[in-house]
Amino acid sequence: MSRRLQRVRKIVELAEVELDQAAQTYAYMQSKLADAKQQLESLQSYCDEYAKKPSSVNSISPIQLQTYNAFSDKLSQALVAQRNQVEESEKMQSLAKDNWIEKRARVKSLEALLKRISNNEQAQINRQEQRMLDELSAQKYIQNKNNSG
Repeated sequence: MSRRLQRVRKIVELAEVELDQAAQTYAYMQSKLADAKQQLESLQSYCDEYAKKPSSVNSISPIQLQTYNAFSDKLSQALVAQRNQVEESEKMQSLAKDNWIEKRARVKSLEALLKRISNNEQAQINRQEQRMLDELSAQKYIQNKNNSG
């Protein structure tokens, strides 16, 4: 095996390690995005339930109304913050996916290069073997001709 083939094989191995790391990062970002969406969904459900609360109570004091409104505002702020978190997670997941796709393409192209180099070297070895066989055959022919003639 030639030094060039060994070097390219090592580069392919390193690229595969990078691909594995990119795949793990992508999977992690997908998980984070799913968690953020689940939290948003839960928070939205809680906000919807909380919004129905005052209509179920007949009489509410001004202090209770003020407390309710203050908490409702905090829920709205939390909802906005969670939506921002989902957007950020979507961006991070998208970047991780793009990185994974790039690494996968690199590995595939390096593997194709490795195969091409390997095939070229094998073809060269085959040509050398054929030349040697041809030379041996020619020598044997000449030897047989000299012995019989």
